[in-house]
Amino acid sequence: MGSLRNIMILSFVASIAVAIKIKDYQFGYIEEKKEEPQQDFSKIPGIPGHDYPIYHEVPETNFDCRSVPAVPGIYANVETGCQAYHVCHDGREGHQGSKFLCTNGTIFNQKIFACDWWHNVDCNEAVHYYKLNLDPELNPYTEKEAKAAKKAHLIY
Repeated sequence: MGSLRNIMILSFVASIAVAIKIKDYQFGYIEEKKEEPQQDFSKIPGIPGHDYPIYHEVPETNFDCRSVPAVPGIYANVETGCQAYHVCHDGREGHQGSKFLCTNGTIFNQKIFACDWWHNVDCNEAVHYYKLNLDPELNPYTEKEAKAAKKAHLIY
């Protein structure tokens, strides 16, 4: 009689488990798979993915802050078609520094240290402009002489 009762309880529990959809979880970080919303590229000249890259996150690349001319500095990542750029500083973010993406339709313009429309930038030339980080007046991460002089004359 006891085994019949156990079989009935077990079959009841099994039928409930089948009726309830149990979500599969993987060990580690649990991420809900989100479908990317359809993006409107109609206002951006050119063909996405052909004329300009359309990354949604910074991909893994071979970029290394240990091989750039100046730290601190900001550098286009040519492996991403210059859509990604890196801020190299004191090393606390690892060998790739802080990584960022320009919005779709724009890529990092190493000449002006900013994201710019893709048709204004030749990404293949970006590496030649890395040396602009050596100029303290151009490098956005170095203190400018005018500010330094002003600080020197402040009376506390």
